[in-house]
Amino acid sequence: MRSHGVEALVRKTSMKIVSLILFLSFAPSLRADPLGKAEIEGLLKELETVQDGAHQQMDKRYKTALDDFQSAMQSEDAALALYMKCVEKTDFTDLQKKAQEFRDWKRSNDDRMKNPAFRQALRHQLSWLALTLRAAARPEESGKLSPEVLAAMSSLFANAHQLLGQGRLLTSPVTDSVFFKAYEIGELPLKNWPTSPLQVGEIYDVCVMPCLRKPDKIKDLAAAWDERIRYETACVEFLSKSAPSSTPSAKELRTPEMIEFIEQTLPDLKWKKEVDLYQTGDQRAAAVRMLSYIKANLGHRKAVEWIDEFKSLVNPEKTPPSPVK
Repeated sequence: MRSHGVEALVRKTSMKIVSLILFLSFAPSLRADPLGKAEIEGLLKELETVQDGAHQQMDKRYKTALDDFQSAMQSEDAALALYMKCVEKTDFTDLQKKAQEFRDWKRSNDDRMKNPAFRQALRHQLSWLALTLRAAARPEESGKLSPEVLAAMSSLFANAHQLLGQGRLLTSPVTDSVFFKAYEIGELPLKNWPTSPLQVGEIYDVCVMPCLRKPDKIKDLAAAWDERIRYETACVEFLSKSAPSSTPSAKELRTPEMIEFIEQTLPDLKWKKEVDLYQTGDQRAAAVRMLSYIKANLGHRKAVEWIDEFKSLVNPEKTPPSPVK
């Protein structure tokens, strides 16, 4: 469970970059000397070689962990077995604790280990961790994981009623999990990647919607927004419920968190959907819907903001600049 090759990769890449800088800095002539087309192509080819090397090192770094995670997420027993192995390593072996202490820990946590909800949650955590490692291995291609990201979310919410009580585990960053720590993966070269499978808004903002913001994909973008809103609603419902129920009663759904979501967050999400569709090209239809929406929701605390945003969208030339803060 130990990563390899990263420091060597950094040193090798740094040496190439330094050599390139020195070459360009100490050229014989001090006058302006722009790069020619052939030189630019040569530099880009060299950079491509460096990038390929980086990918190879990343692949080696993550391969063992990724293989183990994907294998363990196939069944509850396998997920639990890997979990126990990782706990033993990080919390006992690495800390030079006695084997008896680990056995005592297992006995004291026996009920939790037998809990089907906990075992299922481990599988979902491993699934998202595997996707995270794949995204880290190819950060520039993380958008291609969109179908698998959506499949992971669909699988989780399809059985959400069986996972109650596991909200803390499923909202915690997978980079804080015992699996991540045991395999000593280290810092990941990812920016803005959702670190848990319940970060619904971030998942759609980063992994799903960017490639749909094109005039010829407006219908797909609208469908993605509707799906996002359904999942965000389901997420709040899941995290605010305390008792298992496949068909929650109206009383169960009227938690403070759910009331706040329905009254404030949900209307704002629907507004953001229309703004997104307008900016993507569906101006005529979205403008009509936005105006009707404002009229129907004048009591919302963001109604004034919506009006200002609507004005700036449909008539930007006459919208006064925002005051300097």
